[in-house]
Amino acid sequence: MNSDHERFFVITGGPGSGKSTLIDALAARGFARTIEAGRAIIQEQVASGGAALPWSDPRAFADLMFEWELRSYSEATEQDGIVFFDRGVADVVGYLRS
Repeated sequence: MNSDHERFFVITGGPGSGKSTLIDALAARGFARTIEAGRAIIQEQVASGGAALPWSDPRAFADLMFEWELRSYSEATEQDGIVFFDRGVADVVGYLRS
């Protein structure tokens, strides 16, 4: 089996650039994928009345994104074959620097 750095691919880019659309198409062809942290966290926080949102508590939002990405990586190591990540830790760092 290849090492993780040979089978993990992070798709990154600006909002609305087609990352999730590309990853959805790859998943439809049988590739493993992760779910984009930011979008999922916003949906969870809004649904639960949480405050860890980019417009109300950016640091808490970033912390949740970081935890999400670590969990995604851990789950990906349990999968066989190529895994496409819908963003990753580098995106959290970029978010914190903006």
